Amino acid sequence: MSSESPVPQPENQSGGSLRISKKTTPPPQRVDTYRNAHIETATPERLLVMLYDSALKYLNLAAQALEAKEREGVHRNLLKVQAILLELMSVLNMEVGGDMAQQLYDLYDYMYRQLIAANTQQKGENIQEVIELLTPLRTAWQEAADTVAHLRAEGKFEHQHPGVRNFAG
Repeated sequence: MSSESPVPQPENQSGGSLRISKKTTPPPQRVDTYRNAHIETATPERLLVMLYDSALKYLNLAAQALEAKEREGVHRNLLKVQAILLELMSVLNMEVGGDMAQQLYDLYDYMYRQLIAANTQQKGENIQEVIELLTPLRTAWQEAADTVAHLRAEGKFEHQHPGVRNFAG
């Protein structure tokens, strides 16, 4: 039995107790469900932009962790970016993309190696270089995705099923 007295509840104008609700966040499973639905229904070009967005987010988090001298945060975030780069490399269609796809592959591979160096040597310059390389690519893919979405809306672009991955570059 507690010796504490009950906390009085404020009354509202009608004489009843006034409940103060705390702002709650949705349960993690709802957020995951929403995120998964968003990914599963995205077009291939939107998925690509989402990968770039995530890579840039984790690069910035890694840079912040490096400034704060949080080696584990640097390591964790750079590994996420490396996984994204490997995914970008794996979906390139060399037959369709030709030289462009090979050049993108080589660029992704270079960035991947820069992140290994950044991680092992704790070098912010390498992280910044990858950010500077990915940012214009992300912008270009966003513009391409917007153009494709516009053409699809006008019925001028062949329909592809959301979630199908077959990138030429």
